[in-house]
Amino acid sequence: MSILTDRPYQSLLAVFVSWKALLLLLTVFSPGPAYDTSTSLLELNRNAPVILGLISTKLTRWDAIYFTETARRGHTFEQEWAFSLGFASFIRTVTNVLRRTAGIDHASLENIVGIAIAHAAHGISVCVLYRLARAVFPDQQGRKLAFIAACLHIFSPAGLFLSALYSESTHALLSFMGSLLFVLSFSQARVSTGFQDALILLSGLMNGLATTVRSNGLLNGMLFFEEAVRLLFSMMTKGVTFAKTRRLLAVGVAGVCTGLGFLIPQYIAYQQFCMNNKDPRIWCSRTIPSIYSFVEDHYWNNGFLRYWTLSNIPLFALAGPMLAIMTYSAHWTLTVEPDRQNMSKTQKSSEASEVEAHQEIQLTGRLLRSLAAPQITLAILTFLKHHVQIITRMSSGYPVWYLWLAYVLVEGHSLALGKENVHIGKRETSILHQYWYARMIVVYMVVYAAVQGVLFASFLPPA
Repeated sequence: MSILTDRPYQSLLAVFVSWKALLLLLTVFSPGPAYDTSTSLLELNRNAPVILGLISTKLTRWDAIYFTETARRGHTFEQEWAFSLGFASFIRTVTNVLRRTAGIDHASLENIVGIAIAHAAHGISVCVLYRLARAVFPDQQGRKLAFIAACLHIFSPAGLFLSALYSESTHALLSFMGSLLFVLSFSQARVSTGFQDALILLSGLMNGLATTVRSNGLLNGMLFFEEAVRLLFSMMTKGVTFAKTRRLLAVGVAGVCTGLGFLIPQYIAYQQFCMNNKDPRIWCSRTIPSIYSFVEDHYWNNGFLRYWTLSNIPLFALAGPMLAIMTYSAHWTLTVEPDRQNMSKTQKSSEASEVEAHQEIQLTGRLLRSLAAPQITLAILTFLKHHVQIITRMSSGYPVWYLWLAYVLVEGHSLALGKENVHIGKRETSILHQYWYARMIVVYMVVYAAVQGVLFASFLPPA
């Protein structure tokens, strides 16, 4: 492990390329087109190299058709507004640049560009997650933990959705960047600097872009809401200072940027269907005229407990592992401080270093709890009102469960190797039990991603 962590980015790249190559092989050799004819009807393979045409066809399944079409001509039909404006716009921008500057022009260009963006975004997000984990866990064990967490993102149960023409990998990249900037805006010192406040502004910008890519990015606004409440409470109880006021202003603007990532696409749709339409749609007259909410309700039948039918029990069973992992890891953030306090007693000796370690542990716990809030909220909302099976791919953009799993693997492995020389108390027993489950989870992730990849490429459920 030390050899891998000494050159983490090169090692992660090697793991990433190997896994992606395996998934693409499974994709290419998966069974025939099943009952999907939409890809061939769009003539996506015309003028494309054979291998690119084959990969493009296999990876353009399910909702990828919507992303392809909206990238070509924009959002035209009402139901298309359930799909990312930001992701489709980015694909369209890149393809237009390629057509004008490189003279590349064939029917499958949007597909190939979208697939390339998905791969690149996933690869970069792996490195960003590594950096995020190092920022949250800056101690001696942090390097190994960060490397494992980044590897876990490579083997995410989202599987081929992180390679196909879907917005998951782009959302994960932007979301992780927003989380990293948010974490870096804190220090053990109680007062933030101007540079740190600038970082939280950039965090809001990243989360706003993430929200244009996937609407659940809006949940990341909870980071700024919590920080704003904490600052207001501090100002009311300990007095107003320039540093606190500057920080509160930065947090407020960051929250607004995140919200704009959701509101701007809604306004564009409102102009199209309500202001420039002789026969406005029914949702235009609602108190909050959100096309996204209407489309989710009217076209996809999302709503409170609507998915709770007997026929969907198998889909709840498929989603169960990820829902449990996301819920348990969010709960773990409530107990991480005592766990790490016990760890630090064997690593720190001087009184000064103990004080420093205590402050570090407090900050780690505080940051993890903040990052866990959007994750647990998404898990609850998906369980109650969405098509529950999509949690396996939406979970890819939330870092806490990766960090929990990596933490348990590192601590559990260390205890398992040296348990003869370690007093096995209640905490150690709990971690050893979690370590056993964590190893099972890793096996589940790899197997699920591989099987799901074959099913996706063959246009077979679940998706």
